[in-house]
This record gives sequence, structure tokens and C-alpha cells, in this order.
Amino acid sequence: MRGMNRPLLRNAVRSVALAVVVPGVFVHQADLATVQGEAIFAHAIKVLQNDDYARYAKYDVVVSFTNGARHVDTWATTEDMTHASVYADIFSQQERDDPYVPHGVNVGIGANLPDASARSLGANNGTPDTGTAISATVNKSGDTSDPVGPVAFAVDQNFGLSDPRPYVVVHEGETFSSRADGFTTIGHTGLNEAPRYHVTLADTNGNVAHLMLTPLRDAFRNRLRELWVETDTGIVRQAIVAGVGDRSPIADGKFRITFVQEQGGTYISKIESITPIHFGDDDDVSDLTFTFENLVLTSDSPKYRFGISTPVQTLHDP
Repeated sequence: MRGMNRPLLRNAVRSVALAVVVPGVFVHQADLATVQGEAIFAHAIKVLQNDDYARYAKYDVVVSFTNGARHVDTWATTEDMTHASVYADIFSQQERDDPYVPHGVNVGIGANLPDASARSLGANNGTPDTGTAISATVNKSGDTSDPVGPVAFAVDQNFGLSDPRPYVVVHEGETFSSRADGFTTIGHTGLNEAPRYHVTLADTNGNVAHLMLTPLRDAFRNRLRELWVETDTGIVRQAIVAGVGDRSPIADGKFRITFVQEQGGTYISKIESITPIHFGDDDDVSDLTFTFENLVLTSDSPKYRFGISTPVQTLHDP
């Protein structure tokens, strides 16, 4: 550098120093975003674990979407949140109001052997339990423009914020009642020793933090990809998830979840598809929305219709 004058030499040294320091700043900021994100996420989990849930929840799941025309179905649902059991009506409210129009539901009336009407996911890596059912089809389904069909969603589902619960869907009241006498399913307690997500803080808006999440294992059940959390209370407000339910293509879509606080518990208010859902050739569904309405929380055992079951495939929580 003998031929370089002193001002140019000072500028060269300064440039080298910046080249060394600036990358270090970016690395530090990335680490800080991870530390902050993981701390906020841990706070949200702790708050969720301390939620006070009722024994039962009764609510309507309103399914709406556009598939050539606008389609709406309302499914009356009851959940035993202590035992993670969901009982969904086999007929939508619209079908009950207009029973002469075939909406694609096969109704079976007959005898069920023990637990034949209960299909469990979670205990067998997403494979439904098998059972034996004796039934006769009395109303064959016709051609339908409803590719979504019946749904049975748990209103306290959180898509992997806490350790995923093995929800069970039952299709008749007797099985629902018998499960209520069994052991309690613990779903909102206990931190898993192995991290389930890599979490980073993306940004904040007032007291709401926006987190980005990448699953480290079991991506089908740990579905959170983005999360909005109140930094002061740890309450979760919204989430972006990779799929809802247990059936493709809905289980493969991208959805926005809105949560609501009711009587000290966190419940789903709305599930909205972010992108169209492709069911097949010329069969795209847009604006797919599941709205949870008329939520009633109670400690009293609900009343059911007995002796009616259905072999239809139901979209429900994984």
C-alpha cells in the first residue's frame, strides 16, 4: 500500500471493518429473533395450559364455499372436552329443512358392536380404529356438488400449539355417553421435552407479536406455520396452519385460524382458506370457511338422538 495516500488507506480499512462487523450484526439479530420468538411461544403455551375449559361445548359449524354457486351447510356439534370426543349431527340443518333433496348422505340404521361407531385418530399415527357395524342403507346418496361433506371439528383444537390430542369422533349418542364414563384425556398440560418447532419473531404490531414456525417433527399434527400472540397476556389471536382436518385436499391446504376467548378458555372462531382447494379436474373450491357459531359451554351432559349412525366419511380433526 506504499503508493496509496493516507485518506484512501483509511477508507479501505473502514470498508474492511464494516464487511466484518455487519455480517456479525445480522447473525446476532437472527439469534435474537429466535430467542424472542421462542420465549413468546413458550409463554403462549403456558397460558394455554392454564386455560379453564368447560366439560362440554355445544356449537354449530357453518361450512361455506364457492363451487360454481355459493354452498352453505350447518352442522350441529357437541364436544366432550374432558374426553376429547366429538359428536356431530349426521344431517346438516339445511338437509333437515329440505329433507327431500339428496345431499349425498348415506344413512344407516342398525346395530353397532362396541366402539364400532367411534373412529380414533392420534393413537395409531393417524389411522382410524376399526370396528364392526351392522347396518342397512335406507337413503342412498345421489350426485352432489358438495365435495366437503359432513364435518366434525373440535372447537378447542389448536393445531399443534399444545401437544396434539387424540380426538375421537362418534356418530351416535350412546357411544358418546359411554366414553364420558371412561378415563379423562389430558390434552392441554405438559411441555414436551423435545422442541416441536423452530420459532422466530417476524415483527410486532403494538402488543401483538407475529411468529414464524417451522415444525421439527410430525408436520401433519404440528401444523402451525405463523402465529399472532399478545405479548403481555400470551393469548393467541390468529394462526396460519398447513391444513385442517384429516382428508386431502383440505388437509393439504393453507388456512387462517381466528381464536376467541370464552370463559377462560381458547376456542376456534373461524377457519378460512387462504388459497383455493383443488378437489379434482374442474372442481376447485374457493372461499372455504368453517365458522363456529352459537357456542354454549356447560358442565351438564347433553341429550342425544339414540340408535342412528352413519357410515359416511367425516372430515374431522387429526
